[in-house]
Amino acid sequence: MLIYSSENEQVREVDQMALPALEGNIVWIHFNPDKKHDFHTLLHELKIHPLAKKGLEEFSEIPKVDVFKHEAVVSLFAIKEDYTEAKLSILVGENYVITKEEQSIELLEQLKSDFLVHPEYMSHTGQILFQIFTKVTMGDLKMIDRIADQIQEIERNVFDRPFDNRIARKVYRWKTRLHRLRNGIEAQGNVMETMSRSDFPFINEEAGFYFQTLNNNYTRVVNALDSFKENLNSIFNLQMTLKADHSNAIMKTLTLFSVIFIPMTFIAGLNGMNFTIMPELKWKYGYLFALILMFSVGMAIALYFKSKGWWGEQENTKMKDPR
Repeated sequence: MLIYSSENEQVREVDQMALPALEGNIVWIHFNPDKKHDFHTLLHELKIHPLAKKGLEEFSEIPKVDVFKHEAVVSLFAIKEDYTEAKLSILVGENYVITKEEQSIELLEQLKSDFLVHPEYMSHTGQILFQIFTKVTMGDLKMIDRIADQIQEIERNVFDRPFDNRIARKVYRWKTRLHRLRNGIEAQGNVMETMSRSDFPFINEEAGFYFQTLNNNYTRVVNALDSFKENLNSIFNLQMTLKADHSNAIMKTLTLFSVIFIPMTFIAGLNGMNFTIMPELKWKYGYLFALILMFSVGMAIALYFKSKGWWGEQENTKMKDPR
C-alpha cells in the first residue's frame, strides 16, 4: 500500500491494508491474484454500497463505470502480449483508490515505482486514475504497432505463397480477434469519456484535462483497428485474385498448347486416312514432308503468339523491392 501525504508531498510504502486515517492523505492499495485473503479482509471492512462491493469483487465482462454516492467502480481491460484481455477492477473514493487484477500484469507493478519516484502522481485520486489509464493506453498503442507488423507479414506471405490456405485461416482468426479487441477498447473509451466529464466526482479539473488527451489516443486505437480489418479484407481478396490469375495463366498455357497442336493433329489425321488413291502415301519424301509441315505450322503459331505477347514476356522488366 502506498500513502501520499499532503503535508510533505511525499509517498511512502506501508505493509498494512487500510484506508487513510488522516485527512489529506491519499491511499493506493493494489491486490494481485495472490492476495485474495487480504482483499476479502479489507472488502469486509469497507463501508460502501453493496453493489460497489460486488463490482469490485467480480470482474466485469465489459469495461464500464458505475458511480455510487460515495464511491465509483471502474472496470478495465489491459491487453497482454498474446492479445488477450487482463481484467482490472478499480474502486475509487474521496481519498483512496483500490485496484484488483484478475491476472498479474506488468503495468501495475510499474505504477508502484512511478508513484515512489513522482509523488505528485498521487496528489489526487484523479491523478492516480489518470496514471492507470495512461499505462493501459500505452499498452494499447504498443499492441497496434505489433498488429501492424503481423498484418504486413501476412501480406508478404500472400505474394510468396498465394496458394497457402493457412493464410486465409490466419486472416479469419485475426478478423475475429480484431473485432473482439475493438469492442473492448471502444467501451473503454466510453468509460474514459464519462470520467473526463466535469460531473464525475472523483477527478479534479486538472486530471480532467489529462483525460481529454487520452481520449484522442483511444480514438486513434479504434480507427487503427478498423483500418486493420479493412486491410485484412483486402489481403483476403488479394489472395483470391492471385489464385484466379494463376489459374488463368495455367488455362492460358494449356489453351495455347492446344491451338498449336490442333493443326498438327489435323495434318496427321489427314495423311492417316486409309483411302486407296492417296498419291502422297507412296511419295518417297512424304513422311519427312509431313513432319516438316507439322513442326513448321506449330512453330509459326508459337511465334505469332509470342509476337502478340500471349506467350512469354516481351520485356524482361525487373521489379525492384521498395524496401
